[in-house]
Amino acid sequence: MIATADPAIFNLPPLFDALAISIGALTGALYATRKNFDVIGTLAIAFASGLGGGAIRDIVLQFGTPAFLSNPYYLGYAALGSVIGFLFARWARDWQFAYNALDVATLGVWVLLGCEKALQLNLPTVSVVFVGVLASVGGGLLMNLLCGEVPTSFQPGHWYAFAALLASITFVVLARAGAPPFVSEGATLVIAAFLRWAALTWDIRTPGPMDLSEVARARWRRLRPTAAHRSD
Repeated sequence: MIATADPAIFNLPPLFDALAISIGALTGALYATRKNFDVIGTLAIAFASGLGGGAIRDIVLQFGTPAFLSNPYYLGYAALGSVIGFLFARWARDWQFAYNALDVATLGVWVLLGCEKALQLNLPTVSVVFVGVLASVGGGLLMNLLCGEVPTSFQPGHWYAFAALLASITFVVLARAGAPPFVSEGATLVIAAFLRWAALTWDIRTPGPMDLSEVARARWRRLRPTAAHRSD
């Protein structure tokens, strides 16, 4: 059974879609040019990066035809980011601050685009949060997989998936509590943007794996002589 929902519930202006998709495609195009891909490879990576999150979201939710196929503007937004990244790669890298600012601003948009669709389908809270994170990292996930690499979302780095997770939780909690849409959406955008900005500004990274068994073993070695002394 294909899920459906009333699109009138969505309150995000079209400009948010345009920015999120264009910046996502630009990210993919710049990534591909650094690897010296040709024009077809660059376009493929750029479109996957810009449209992948929404496509994965719609497929997981069985939401019918993916939004980028039913809305030709989405393809245009992706094409814009692709062309800028391919033809003006060096210029775009010189404007890294502006690019980072747009990246920070659009993370919360992807969270909302995932969470709001999942919430309309009356999915459990955990599922809504999962879809919000999936929509946020889906484009980067496809980009890395097409390049034959381990997705950056799975590696220690500046908060992105973690920021999306906390922003998704923020949205769901406020929405379930009956907050007005502009409050829950605004809070989600602010939380996502602040966490991503803080991670980039202060070099905050997700931790790598920790083997607590080694810590416990070392502590036990320190305590064992004390315990033996007391028994004497």
